[in-house]
Amino acid sequence: MNSLGLTAVALLVVAASAAAQDAPFPIAAWSRTTAAIEDRGSTVERGAAVFNNWCSACHSRGPQNAPGTSSLQIKYQGSVPAALEDRRDLTPDLVKFFVRNGVAMMAPFRKTEVSDADLTALAAYLTQR
Repeated sequence: MNSLGLTAVALLVVAASAAAQDAPFPIAAWSRTTAAIEDRGSTVERGAAVFNNWCSACHSRGPQNAPGTSSLQIKYQGSVPAALEDRRDLTPDLVKFFVRNGVAMMAPFRKTEVSDADLTALAAYLTQR
């Protein structure tokens, strides 16, 4: 690619970045949940924010457009709910293990993505009774 082409690509990247920063709503792929701020809401409320930010794209209720929910539906064939929010057999340690280590097609989440405080809040949300 010549220098004119590289310049055009660089300008497009800068323009897209500026447009994204001026968006009236957060862009999920670039946003960061504030769930770890401990003076905002209960632990379970912060966990819901973590779930909505990081997990719901794959694990929302209803298997349509939720590959993680679809996968769990196939795996468990109805013996347990496929949606993580509906499960009653999860433990905090199990949630933390799968988030940090991943499973099947789910990649592990680093502490720079989901902090330990966020992970604790997520585990509290998914294991509330």
